[in-house]
Amino acid sequence: MAEKMTPERAAEILGQGFHCSQCVMGHAAEVLGLDVDEARKRTAGLGGGMFWGEMCGAVLGAGVALGEAYGFDQPDPGEKDQILQAKVREFQKRFVEKYGTVRCRLLLGGFNIADPEGPSPCDRENPFVHCGEYCATACDILDDLLPQK
Repeated sequence: MAEKMTPERAAEILGQGFHCSQCVMGHAAEVLGLDVDEARKRTAGLGGGMFWGEMCGAVLGAGVALGEAYGFDQPDPGEKDQILQAKVREFQKRFVEKYGTVRCRLLLGGFNIADPEGPSPCDRENPFVHCGEYCATACDILDDLLPQK
């Protein structure tokens, strides 16, 4: 069984240079019995809302994890697609209930990750201060939604 993801553990992973998407997908890989290094590599480009501040990378990583668990690889997936979509919607619903949004820029207090030197309404010294919490929450929700290996 995978170790519980805490905000502190997530912050430690982020502090090693991994992106939020990699933190979440690495945890999901442990839960699903997948190779953690490969899972992190596959989600490296999703951090910070694909470095554009849109859909939070932790949420994107969770979407990849749910696809790994409930996805399909044949045309006309029928019920499999319905199950996958229901899991993704449930994930997003729970994340939004807690934080009000899935948009990276809003979670970062308005910080524009696409133009970090440009003007920003963010008044935080470190706009990423809550990212460990966002990652841990994403992992907690996934722990409820993913099949346990």
